Amino acid sequence: MSSDGPDPRDPVAAVEQWQARAFGECDLSAVDELVAEPFVRHGPGGTATRTHAELKHDLRQYQRALGKPTITVHGRVADGDRVWSHVTLRGVSIDTGDVRIVERLQIHRVVDGRIVEVWSLYATDVDWG
Repeated sequence: MSSDGPDPRDPVAAVEQWQARAFGECDLSAVDELVAEPFVRHGPGGTATRTHAELKHDLRQYQRALGKPTITVHGRVADGDRVWSHVTLRGVSIDTGDVRIVERLQIHRVVDGRIVEVWSLYATDVDWG
């Protein structure tokens, strides 16, 4: 990262980089650079604590489902160490070639430039736009 880039300790910058690199670029090194270990994820299936290795495995599954998706950020707001986002990911499944859409409402908690926790609600193959 160049000195002209965003401050890595800034919660918004950490979330922007995470979403762009981990999902948009399929860059697994973003896990090591931007996410704390362990990482806690809250979602429709409950709460899970993930190591970096487990999170990288999860991201590989997302990549199979969406390829390298286009990411549209509809809104992002910071409140202290929490960053609220509405994001749409549009991609093509590597397995089927089908166009896939994932809508996400997320709250990331960032401490010392690393994402430590996320609350995520999402809908697949639904376009809220």
